[in-house]
Amino acid sequence: MPFCSNCGKELNGEKFCPACGAPTAGGAAYGTQKRQQKSAYHELRARDLVEKALMVLKQKPLRLWGISLLCQLLTGLAAIFGVLPIISVPIAFVLSAGMTAVFLTGYRGNEVNSDALFAGFKRFFPVAGGMGWMGLWILIWGLIPIAGPVFAIIKSYSYRFVPYLMIQDEHISATEALRLSMKKTEGFKGRMFLADLIVWAACAVVLLVLGALSLIPRVGIVFTILAALVVIFLALSLPLLMGLINAACYEEIFVKEGRGTLPENEQ
Repeated sequence: MPFCSNCGKELNGEKFCPACGAPTAGGAAYGTQKRQQKSAYHELRARDLVEKALMVLKQKPLRLWGISLLCQLLTGLAAIFGVLPIISVPIAFVLSAGMTAVFLTGYRGNEVNSDALFAGFKRFFPVAGGMGWMGLWILIWGLIPIAGPVFAIIKSYSYRFVPYLMIQDEHISATEALRLSMKKTEGFKGRMFLADLIVWAACAVVLLVLGALSLIPRVGIVFTILAALVVIFLALSLPLLMGLINAACYEEIFVKEGRGTLPENEQ
């Protein structure tokens, strides 16, 4: 079944998406669209994703942190007052999907506000169902003996675009979103994983170095305090950076690679 490569809307042979106006190659399904042999997006590096996310984080850290804190607060309140998981878990799913919309809005350079956080509540049950369906399949893959955790990690990258699709396309189903995400992450999962690994490895190196320096007699206390401050900083900023990296993956791989075009400064 063909979908728009920009917003994921179902197509019926249109040359341009009726929802977002992006070219659709005559409505051809993703599997039949020919990719450019020397597309610059096949040269997209994991480091590029991290650098782009860092640039956005430097521009609007307080606004992103504030909305992220609001999301966590609402999720906690849902867990406390939701009583039953059947109530609190879907709310958490929808808020999580809304947070991906916030990060995507920020990554695209648009004004970040709380409206995007609540975007999923307009289609509460489809969005919650899509997020739950994604989580269920990751859990199923994770239950495979011995290799289960590895499969679960791989599938979590395959399904990474599902929240964006569920938020942006009111007509897409959970099953279609999973299939479309798997299709568009094909060939890019390694780079997406490496982008995350770069961040976690850098954090680990910094903490290990500070931990080693804190063992130095007399001056070690200074590095211990510094390490504590770094841990606090990472606790506040890492969720934002990882969210922006996810948004970078969606924008640079799904949207721009799907269109087969490059930003003006990269052509």
